[in-house]
Formats: sequence, C-alpha cells, structure tokens
Amino acid sequence: MKNNEGIIVLISAIDKELNFLLDNLLSELEITKTESIYLRLIYNNPGITQYDISKLRKIEKSLVTKYISNLEDKGLIEKRSLDKRKKGLYLIESGFRAINFIDDFLPEIQHKFIGLFNEKEMYDFKIFLNRLKNSLEEFNERDFLS
Repeated sequence: MKNNEGIIVLISAIDKELNFLLDNLLSELEITKTESIYLRLIYNNPGITQYDISKLRKIEKSLVTKYISNLEDKGLIEKRSLDKRKKGLYLIESGFRAINFIDDFLPEIQHKFIGLFNEKEMYDFKIFLNRLKNSLEEFNERDFLS
C-alpha cells in the first residue's frame, strides 16, 4: 500500500466521529453543527446580512434563509433594519449564551486529546491541519470569515 492511500478515508472517519461528538454536545442547545457555524458567523460579524452569508459560504440564499429562520425560531438571533432594504443579523442574549456554552466545551474536548501528542507533535499537527484546510478551501474556491 502506498503512503497516501486511505488518508481521505481516515480524515472522513475522524470527521464522522467529531461530528457525532459535536452533535451530542450541541443537542443540549437544540442546534445543529451548521446552525452553530451560522451563530459564530453572526457573532464575529454583527449586522451581517443573509446575502453576505450566501456569498461568503457560496451557497444558495434559500439555504441561508432556512438556517437563519431556524435560529430566529429558536430565539438565538434577530434581524434589525440596516436601511430601508437590508436587515442585519444579530445575536440576542440566548445566542450569546449559546456561543459561551460552545466556547466552554470546545477547550474541554481539545484538552482530552492534548495528551496524545507531545508539544512538537502538536505544533507540527496544527501546521499540517492548517495547510490541509487552506489547500481544501483554495481547491474549493471558498474563503470563510472565522
């Protein structure tokens, strides 16, 4: 077997397990992983519009509308007029609590796995993961706001 065979399969398996873990943790908030991504986008970019999210994520406006409506229905965000035609998206108190909850459990998860690597391995692994992420974004022609 060649050294690079199975890497994509392994990455997919890791992604599946991480998604399972995150889905279980996010179930306490009654939100999905995708909804948490939208929450983070709005948190980092108060007043962002659905159109901006659609352009940024390179997805259909109807999908953005679906997720934004879900977050509104769950009482995590609200729309506010920016001008006569545009509405910006903002977290409300429960949305900020959700972000704080997420920010609290992510370091806990990371801490559980930190012992798997020594300091040099962790540094190298992080560099590798960033290179992989950047290459994939470039390949897919996507550029996300954090």
